[in-house]
Amino acid sequence: MHLCEDVFSFKIYFTALLTLFVSFILLGVFLNQSASAKQPDIRKKPLSSVMDDETLHRFLHEIPKVDLHRHLEGDIKPKVFMEIARKHNVKLPADTVEGIKPYIQMTDKDGHSLLKFLKKFDMVKKVFVNKKAISKIAYEYLRNCSEDNIKYVELRFSPFYMASAYNLDKSKDVIEGVIDGVKRGKKDFDIDVRLIFIIERQMGPDKGAVVEDLLEKYRDHDAVALDLANDEAHYPPGPYAGVYQKAKRAGLKATAHAGEAAGPDNVKVSILDLEVDRIGHGVTTYKDKNVEKLVKDRRIPLEMCPTSNLQTGVVKTLADHPLKRYYDEGIIVTINTDDPAISGIDLTHEYFICTKQFGFTIEDIEKLIENSINSAFLSAKDKNKLRKKIFRELRKVEKKYNLL
Repeated sequence: MHLCEDVFSFKIYFTALLTLFVSFILLGVFLNQSASAKQPDIRKKPLSSVMDDETLHRFLHEIPKVDLHRHLEGDIKPKVFMEIARKHNVKLPADTVEGIKPYIQMTDKDGHSLLKFLKKFDMVKKVFVNKKAISKIAYEYLRNCSEDNIKYVELRFSPFYMASAYNLDKSKDVIEGVIDGVKRGKKDFDIDVRLIFIIERQMGPDKGAVVEDLLEKYRDHDAVALDLANDEAHYPPGPYAGVYQKAKRAGLKATAHAGEAAGPDNVKVSILDLEVDRIGHGVTTYKDKNVEKLVKDRRIPLEMCPTSNLQTGVVKTLADHPLKRYYDEGIIVTINTDDPAISGIDLTHEYFICTKQFGFTIEDIEKLIENSINSAFLSAKDKNKLRKKIFRELRKVEKKYNLL
């Protein structure tokens, strides 16, 4: 009798446990389905609607990023500028970090002016004193990138401009100074780097050919591409077709500033005649539907730099910037800094203002970062390596902010 009662009690106990166990499983499935149903909704919402500004800025700072359009000459912070100037007794109009800022950084008083923006470079070149100074500037450039969680950057610079103030040797002083600083920076910071050599378009094709020769000479030191910069309005890209085609025949890459200070025809010529792989800025592309179609059909990435375009008067307001229009049309858009120290910004800031203005979701942010990786002047193998690294880190940050 007692045995039967024990068996009966055990059955009741076992049934209760089984029921409880099944209930927990069903609850888990329900909660998981609820979360799964909820999370895609969160991922499709504008980030600015699910985060306050402080949290959004912190999130965008923490995610790993890529900067494809960032000038070395435009990324010398006032503190570093003053350190070098004092060390080499460079005569300046101010003797403090705060005092020098208006001379090397855009201020509210400057308004939106290309002339005032370019004027800053007259002062900046005073610290390209020698190879050691240039090495330090390149090293600090990578420190700036690292502090902004940039994992890959294409450092572009003009050998002729950087050599001009002190008549430096473009190879031994300028280029090798940059290479030395980059080598030390890569060792100390978690960042990968490639170099782009700039041709000053106002100097003419002969000097452009010198830059192209230097690019070929230093290709084994991660020098990968040509750029054409400076006075776009008065010096169109056409005359540089031969220089660019030589670089392309040598297996090198190419970009060019176009559609920034001039119209879409410069974008067209850069693509068809210079055979560029990317366009620097390309803001005015939309003014010619055929050129806009050319950019889209050829899948030419645009290196867009919103704050720079505001400060130079290319657009009046961020709302006027065509970045979102191009993105929605399927044109390959990337977000970059241009001259961050002169603009007083970083890449986090650029992602922040675009996310706020254009209503970007986390899926949009992922797409923009993916665009930058795919557009980088890297081999397919190195792109895959970079992609895995960035998205592995990105997922961790997204998980931290409940965005997965």
